[in-house]
Amino acid sequence: MRNRAVRLSAVPKSSRLLTHPGAVSALDFTPPAQRPSLAPEATLADALVMELVLAGIDTFFGVPGGAIEPLFDALARQQAQGRIRLVPMRSEAAAAFAADGYYRETGRMAACTATTGPGVSNMLTATMSAHADRVPMLLLTPQVASFKQGRGALQESSMDGHDLPHVFGSCTKYSSVVTHPDQLAPKLARALSQALLAPAGPVLLSFSSDLLRSPAPAPASRTFPARRLARVAVDAAGVSELVTEVIGSCTPVLYVGDDAGPDAPRLLELARVLRASVISSPAGKRWLSHYHPSYRGVVGFSGHKEAQLTLEEADVVVTFGATFDELSTNAWTLFPHVPTYAVDRHAEFAYRLEHARPVIADVASVASAFEEELGPVACSQLEPPVESGRASGMRRKVRLSDASALAPVPAGPIAHERPVHPSRLMTWLGQALAEDVVVHADAGNSFSWSTRDLLRPRPDTYRVAMGLGSMCWAIAAVIGAAVARPRRTVCITGDGAMLMSSLELTVAVEQRLPITYVILNDSALGMVKHGQRLGGAQPIAYEITPVRFDQLGRACGAEGIRVETEADLLALSRDWCESDEGGPCVIDVRIDAEAVPPMGDRVRGLAAGVPR
Repeated sequence: MRNRAVRLSAVPKSSRLLTHPGAVSALDFTPPAQRPSLAPEATLADALVMELVLAGIDTFFGVPGGAIEPLFDALARQQAQGRIRLVPMRSEAAAAFAADGYYRETGRMAACTATTGPGVSNMLTATMSAHADRVPMLLLTPQVASFKQGRGALQESSMDGHDLPHVFGSCTKYSSVVTHPDQLAPKLARALSQALLAPAGPVLLSFSSDLLRSPAPAPASRTFPARRLARVAVDAAGVSELVTEVIGSCTPVLYVGDDAGPDAPRLLELARVLRASVISSPAGKRWLSHYHPSYRGVVGFSGHKEAQLTLEEADVVVTFGATFDELSTNAWTLFPHVPTYAVDRHAEFAYRLEHARPVIADVASVASAFEEELGPVACSQLEPPVESGRASGMRRKVRLSDASALAPVPAGPIAHERPVHPSRLMTWLGQALAEDVVVHADAGNSFSWSTRDLLRPRPDTYRVAMGLGSMCWAIAAVIGAAVARPRRTVCITGDGAMLMSSLELTVAVEQRLPITYVILNDSALGMVKHGQRLGGAQPIAYEITPVRFDQLGRACGAEGIRVETEADLLALSRDWCESDEGGPCVIDVRIDAEAVPPMGDRVRGLAAGVPR
């Protein structure tokens, strides 16, 4: 057994409470005496908005329309008093994607809303995405007036029409129609509690338009706060077993999954103590510094060979917040048949890996258990916690000497006349961005190249949404993040996704948000094109008419910059990568259309089980 008498370092408690999965020490109900009173003419919609404000939900994303107008009236009254912020979006899907991005930035739920019928149905994809990524949000949807239901009313979505609350039932944790004023308080409380109960997810409440206009009900005696409890019940026996197994092992591996949470940096120091290695899923990369010597990179889709070799050589694996889904396991082929402990707040996903042993716990409780077992020693051996660049007034950039072997750069000198190689673009962004700038990478080529080649020094500055793999998620999620905290934020997306949702850029302009959109422009659905080539499929339907997104950005009121060559990239001002001033910017990058993204494992996964 190795000598591991080294004390573990702890991430400052304040940093553990800033982001997903947002925590509080207790459920602090608002006493009736402290509740603001409603005007005598207040409606149920007014009461709903007030309850949400008291619960801590004060940001709304949506698109107005006929049946939802009573709610927008109530939002207007509360916004005039400075209690809420309403951000009108260009599409209903973007409203839900923005609420998703808002939660990832703050750990606090937002609400999204749209009118009945097509307005609500347009939110379906984004709701499915939030459900797949376990992101809580509240959808507020209307029904046509109750006396019209069942009579062929325009855009009817009640049980006599297209029954959208039922349709959303498969991609929400709770979906219910409020049919009486006295149902408001209990159904809202249930919705918020279900949204936050692990595994978290979206919830939906629907109201007829005449009910929203009806007189406000008597105020509730208490309000359920829309925040998650800080601690979970701990499987003490399971934690003790895994601690013993890891301490007695030779090549332990700690795997950071999608839901590991903001305590995950403690695992890097734990790995130093145990002489273990840390790897992550593609989305779990969010929670770590990619430059820490214990970090070996990503396993799964577009991952790193070193990380895969590290996992293959493990004699015990402890996963934290792992989903064991297709992308993070290369179609369930990666994990060796060695003792594997799946640590999470629930056992929902452990069944996906047949030899995993579920352990109900979290990073903090497991790290503390190791600390107690190993005992304290001199703190001088610890690395000091990294202070926030913004908090200290410093904006440190990554030095070239910090570059990790995890990020391969195309061999050879800079080609001043050729389009930008995507790998070189990711490496440049990693060096140009201030260390606290948050990057949102969209589905497609953006996700593939950034997973492997974009390295960030600070935890929680890289975010993806690949539970469903929705194109356009990042375009609106970055708006939600910037609304939550008006600091420079980056969206990496492709020309295909930008054509699907480009006019959300006008929201960023209206709200004066410091967002930089980096467009990978190859006049193609790049992942489709290369996937067809790698998989031997017929080359079809991937071409896109060339578009100048820098000109589109300027037409929408944003700054527009065109990068044609690698020389242009090197000459690009870095103000748009670090400054919180200047509003939105579109950087249209002509990338090498023949550069093959690191997606071979995905192609093999698609072919798995198909007879040849």
